[in-house]
Amino acid sequence: MSADDAARRHLAEQLGLAVEAIGLPRMAGRVLGWMLLAENDEAALEDLARDLGVSKASISHATRLLEQLGVLRRVGRPGTRQAYFRLTEDPWGALLAMEERISRGFADFAREARRELAAEPRRDARLAEMEEAFELYLELLGKFMREWKRQKGQS
Repeated sequence: MSADDAARRHLAEQLGLAVEAIGLPRMAGRVLGWMLLAENDEAALEDLARDLGVSKASISHATRLLEQLGVLRRVGRPGTRQAYFRLTEDPWGALLAMEERISRGFADFAREARRELAAEPRRDARLAEMEEAFELYLELLGKFMREWKRQKGQS
């Protein structure tokens, strides 16, 4: 393994740890990191497994998750049944949209809990603060996402 490949593998592992910290599988972060650092736009499933030193099953699971998140897309090549992957046009927008869905769930939970449960001042204060925090975050995230799209020319 070349020094550059070793450095890429180390960096991919670092992104794997960062992704794991937000609750996603480390392997998904490692695959994302490897794709970001690759010289080629596309990578075959088998090559990802070899380059990252893991099983094809691990890569398959990670790429499936990254596809569902809108970060990777599967591409075909004529004459082969092998699976190839590439980053989507806006993987960051896809991850931000996921963050928006998760945060909306927290805000909705707080609002519904206060509405459906009998009043209890301390609990209601905690839930109100939770809702307020996530609503503010959603507002700021929405502004950020609109600016991100504008900068990318996707208005």
